[in-house]
Formats: sequence, C-alpha cells, structure tokens
Amino acid sequence: MIAVALVALLAGIAVPYLLASLPAQRVSGAARQLVADLRLARGLAVEKGQRAFVAFDTATSAYRVVLDTDGSGDLTAGDEEVGRAEIPALYDNVAIASAQVADPVTFAGDVATFKPRGTSNGGTVHLLPGGHPETERKVTVMSTTGRARAYRWNPSTSSWE
Repeated sequence: MIAVALVALLAGIAVPYLLASLPAQRVSGAARQLVADLRLARGLAVEKGQRAFVAFDTATSAYRVVLDTDGSGDLTAGDEEVGRAEIPALYDNVAIASAQVADPVTFAGDVATFKPRGTSNGGTVHLLPGGHPETERKVTVMSTTGRARAYRWNPSTSSWE
C-alpha cells in the first residue's frame, strides 16, 4: 500500500513537469529535422553537381527539398522534389514563425539555395511553438560553407545560444 502511494506521489510530481516540457521538446525536434533536411539538400547539391533548394511556405509552415534536375539554376516546375515536411503535422503546435523578428524566413524569396561546391545563399528560419515564445528556435545556414545549425532563444539573457 505504501508503494502504491509512493508511485502515485511521484507520478503527480512528474506528469506536470513532463507536460510543461512538451513545447520545448517539439520545437527542438522540428529544428533538428530542419537542420537534417538542409544538410540533405547541401549533400545532394555536392553529390549530384546540381543546385538544390529548400523552399519554405510560411503560410502553411511547410517546406520542400528540391533538386535542380532541369539545370535552370532556379526553382522551377521541372525540378525533382526529394522531400517535404509539414511542420505542424509532424510537431504539434509548432510553426515557421517568430516572437523575436518580423520575418521568420530570411532566405531570398524564402528559398535556401545550395550550390555544387556546398555554399549557399545563407539565411535563417525561425520555429515557434504556439503560446511559448520562450522556447523559440532558429536554424541558420552560413553562406560561405552551407553549414546549418540550430540555436535556442534564452529569454534570461535575451540572446541566441
């Protein structure tokens, strides 16, 4: 009987903590997936010797990974889509949005472009779980290297870490 009471007490303490941490876990998962897909696009550009794109749709919080198979150098209907992600469907209540900046996607035309040498046009995408601005994440791609990296917002220092 004492063991049951102890388990109930521990569950009563743990469940609220776990529920409070869900938004941060979801937005972190979305940021990790976005970093992986940006790295996929960069890897495809280098491997295939063609440009690769990650096109963002801020209205639906979705993005597509596309390979420039028609050789136009731009995102066109003749290109091959190699991946797609709808962030809210995969990570409940997470969207391409920001509480820190007005424009959550800073890539030109909302399209990250990777060239065959691995470089990119550079930019940032912000991810925000609804109602929890303190857990915002951003994913940045360096233009000179094409390197993608995720950062988290630290409200106590008002900086990205």
